Amino acid sequence: MQFHSKSILFILMALLVSFFSFSQGKIYTSESFIISGIIISGNNITKQDIILRELLFNVGETIEASEIDKIIELSRENLLNTSLFNFVTINYEIESNIHLKVKIDLQERWYIWPYPVLEYTEGNLSTFLRNQEWSRTDYGLYLLINNFRGRKEILKLKTIFGYNNRFVLFYNKPFIDKNKKAGIGFDIDYFRNHEIAYQISNDELIYMKLNDEFARKTLKLSMFFSYRPFLYTNHQLTTRYTNVKMSDSIISMNPDYLYNGNDDISFITLAYKFNYDKRDSKVYPLHGFKFSTSVIFEGLGLYSDEGTFYLKSMIEDNFKISSRLYFNTGVEGKISFDNFKSYYFSEAIGFKNYIRGMEYYSTLGKNYYISKSNLKYNLIPQSTFNIDFIPTNKFSKVHYALYFNLFFDTGYVNSQFVNDNILVNEFLYSGGIGIDFVTYYDKVLRIEYSLNKFGEHGFFIHLGAPIIEN
Repeated sequence: MQFHSKSILFILMALLVSFFSFSQGKIYTSESFIISGIIISGNNITKQDIILRELLFNVGETIEASEIDKIIELSRENLLNTSLFNFVTINYEIESNIHLKVKIDLQERWYIWPYPVLEYTEGNLSTFLRNQEWSRTDYGLYLLINNFRGRKEILKLKTIFGYNNRFVLFYNKPFIDKNKKAGIGFDIDYFRNHEIAYQISNDELIYMKLNDEFARKTLKLSMFFSYRPFLYTNHQLTTRYTNVKMSDSIISMNPDYLYNGNDDISFITLAYKFNYDKRDSKVYPLHGFKFSTSVIFEGLGLYSDEGTFYLKSMIEDNFKISSRLYFNTGVEGKISFDNFKSYYFSEAIGFKNYIRGMEYYSTLGKNYYISKSNLKYNLIPQSTFNIDFIPTNKFSKVHYALYFNLFFDTGYVNSQFVNDNILVNEFLYSGGIGIDFVTYYDKVLRIEYSLNKFGEHGFFIHLGAPIIEN
């Protein structure tokens, strides 16, 4: 068989084209494209304008060919971060060389959740499992409607009995304007406790239970306004009226529970929060950056000589090291500009945020910082399976992933509440290993083994991602 020079030249050109196609990825017919259309399917409840608000492109907009895949992926992450969908698929096709049509396929979640409540009141699940104080559980009814009216609104109604009595009515409307930037909401929260933690000793909460009366009654009435000028930036202004009434028995045991022996206070809170969040996931982030800062004035001065003003900020970064290896680090800090002594206004590490390996302890202090760092290896990449006997794909199609986690936490609390507490005014640290199971409907289960600076160690169980809660 003979090859002519033209045949050889043709084969070499074909190999060269194939090489560049393989090494450079997709070959586009133009350097830029015009979005000719956006076709959305699967949004049986969610309004189309709610979906379009999360996209980084619009019909008629021109985008660079080199940016198409990046913009598509970021838009997919934005839609998943709304917590309205279990699965989001975005594809596109090129039409007439310079036009591009985008197709978005969605699988909506189940949005209406009426269910009985059985929840613990400890600071975290590990503390509850250790103490097993079943009398400190709450029971009642809870109605949660996400994506109310298909407009991303949230409506909550909660009635609690048992260890605590509580009534909550919450409503958030994220968009009230045509441009989908301004939002409004309110929160009514009435809370009565027969038993409360009134002091900290040996770095653990000390409780008192009153059978014939309530130890504390709290009423909070809040209004909040939000403004989201860009996809990843949000501003929120909150005004709140709070009334706290204490039993004389609690005040006699701790005159500084509120301050200066007061047993009934009312005050106005004014708070501003700025939030920038460009993480791939708010549930279990693997890459992306977040920063938030709050300025809070709790105006006790309207009713007394006291008041509290503080700043609270957090920063978090997540990045990919290799195909399955990820690193996450975050730090939160609080600085207070007051010097009056109050248990109620001085919650620090061990309440909403804790150092792993010190889950059983709590601290009080006006100023503190806490940091968490995690090195995560993806043991099982995100996978899906179907549960055939469930008739709706809102539950039958399940996604899950498994991660091995190495972690190291630090913290410090500057406190007036020393007494027999050794965690305050002391540099704190801990480390350990864990397994994180991530699945649909924003569920994360963690099993960890921790060792802290005091040599204490053990297994702990948690719900939620291993990040700083904000």
